[in-house]
Amino acid sequence: MNGTVAILTLWVLASSGIQLGTLWIMKTSILPMLNSLPYDRYVTVCQLIDMHVFHPIAVWNGVIAAGLGVWAAFLVPSPAVAVLFVVGSVGMVVVGLTSEGFNRPIWRQIEKWSPQRVAADWGRKRSRWYIAHEVRTYGAIAAVGAYIAAFAGQIA
Repeated sequence: MNGTVAILTLWVLASSGIQLGTLWIMKTSILPMLNSLPYDRYVTVCQLIDMHVFHPIAVWNGVIAAGLGVWAAFLVPSPAVAVLFVVGSVGMVVVGLTSEGFNRPIWRQIEKWSPQRVAADWGRKRSRWYIAHEVRTYGAIAAVGAYIAAFAGQIA
């Protein structure tokens, strides 16, 4: 493994692993807690979570990792390892597209809701937000798995 590929591999593994870690914490602890709350507390708690820092970091982390994974795919001599890098990058793109296309727009609506007046379709939006979160978490799992396999394929 040459130096450039080693750095790219380390970067995509770290980036996708951090992304998966944050999404996994959401999936296993924060979302179950939020989904157990009645409307007024759900809105209040969501509004206390400052996602203005997390969302851009998560999106750009995913975009950069996906791009670096594709770059690594062009540099490795093995077609199988190249495919694994591309699969990992697709997983990171799924994370980003789902975040920006579903989660973030719904989150921006929640930020404007009143805890005293139930928002129209709040149950459906909460369900869509939850499902979208599941999709992006599994996208991150696929990315981490593919990048680990790409790493292993290079040292085998």
